[in-house]
Amino acid sequence: MTVKTPGRRAGSGSALRQVKRNMAAKASRSLSASLNLTSMVDFMSVIVIFLLMNFSASGDFTYNQSDIVPPDSAYGAELVRVPVIAISATEIIFEQTRVESSRAVLAETEEYTLPRLVEALKKEQEAFKDIRKDQVFDGKILIQADEGVPYKLIRRVFLAAAKAGYPNISYIVRLKGTGAP
Repeated sequence: MTVKTPGRRAGSGSALRQVKRNMAAKASRSLSASLNLTSMVDFMSVIVIFLLMNFSASGDFTYNQSDIVPPDSAYGAELVRVPVIAISATEIIFEQTRVESSRAVLAETEEYTLPRLVEALKKEQEAFKDIRKDQVFDGKILIQADEGVPYKLIRRVFLAAAKAGYPNISYIVRLKGTGAP
């Protein structure tokens, strides 16, 4: 067997030197990336404008229920945050808590005074007086009733609210043309 002289080998020469130089250049780079401040300010400005445009100053405190459609009205006033009684064909809800069954109230032949609703309203009145000791209790309340609920049921809720010390009763309606309460 004859001995042959070695030829070119893979990875030797100028190609290997180029790889070593690239590795050294990458190792000397900084690991922290700089952010463009202009882009960040633009992004934050867009977010702030979006949030301001979607913010409702009056708040949406009516309870959206599929079975309650407020009646239409040509006139209305801005809602203020007070306790809300929602009346549907199946139940009476005070501040998102079911207090009475509408069907049971309508089934009563005598004047039914809605004792659980009166009790819940009185607790709310006591809480108001405990929290806001310097303010006079004004007895305001909102009624959100479905337009198909019988007047007999709404009348009983009005009487229960008046019995509990809430004489200032407002009714949530949908303004004609807007569709919003």
